Amino acid sequence: MTPADCDLRDFPFIPLDIQRLFSSEFHARSSDAEFRAGFTLWCKSFHQVPAGSLPDDDISLTRLSELGRDVKGWKKLREGALYGWIKCSDGRWYHPVVVEKALEAWNGKKAQRARTAKARVQALLTRLSQAKDSFDAASIEASIQTLLESMSQLLSQNEFRSVELSVTESLTEAKRKREGKGNGEGKGKPSNTFPDGKGADAPPDAASMTKDELWAAGKSLLAQSGMPAKQCGTFVGALVKDYSAEVVIDAVRAAVLERPADPAAYLKAACQHSAGQRGRPNKQEALEARNRAIAERLAQEES
Repeated sequence: MTPADCDLRDFPFIPLDIQRLFSSEFHARSSDAEFRAGFTLWCKSFHQVPAGSLPDDDISLTRLSELGRDVKGWKKLREGALYGWIKCSDGRWYHPVVVEKALEAWNGKKAQRARTAKARVQALLTRLSQAKDSFDAASIEASIQTLLESMSQLLSQNEFRSVELSVTESLTEAKRKREGKGNGEGKGKPSNTFPDGKGADAPPDAASMTKDELWAAGKSLLAQSGMPAKQCGTFVGALVKDYSAEVVIDAVRAAVLERPADPAAYLKAACQHSAGQRGRPNKQEALEARNRAIAERLAQEES
């Protein structure tokens, strides 16, 4: 009767409709002990997950009703204390009135989280327009995408589509401005080759490449391995978010020199090495990976 993820454990109080409670059948029919135990279960159910529910277990219900270990005493009160509760398909008990109050609080909580997420997205879009370089922009864009994913669970479908469209337009405009600036600064450098102008087959002088040039080289490597163009920037951006721009710059510089068969795996491994999570991928590993990829491709072509 409430969503499975309805969690109100951070709510310190439960809304109480006084007139409704004291004019209810529950109040009229229950004994003092039943009312005390039942009302305690109302309050305790608000902090169960899903909110407004109770487990179908006498030991748990004994403790939740503040009867300690007196399971025998609980069983004497059970019928009256659970007056109005309904057992649902998930095996838990739900009370319609408590559920009603829980849903009101849950919807309010989701609305507040959505407002906070919208404000954070706007702040990130402002930062994006002032991004220092492509790595900084990629990190910000990855954060925006994460927020959008969370907002998809908080907003109605129509409202989310409206927000998503607005954010996408802002991201596209920011990207257009960055690319326009980059084209002005890098005259004659084709976007589908490495920034040294010698083409994809000639490794550039990675040591002297700028951040933006390394960014373009990294995307070029990923695109040549078969990764969709739209995902290349997102992939590098996610690495920047997880490992920092400096770590990813070093990883891309190494990948440009090594030319691995699987650039995505190589970049991830290099970043993990810098973070102390694994050993650095070497040239022999890259060569073996390239050979395996060629062999697999030839086998597929023969079949």
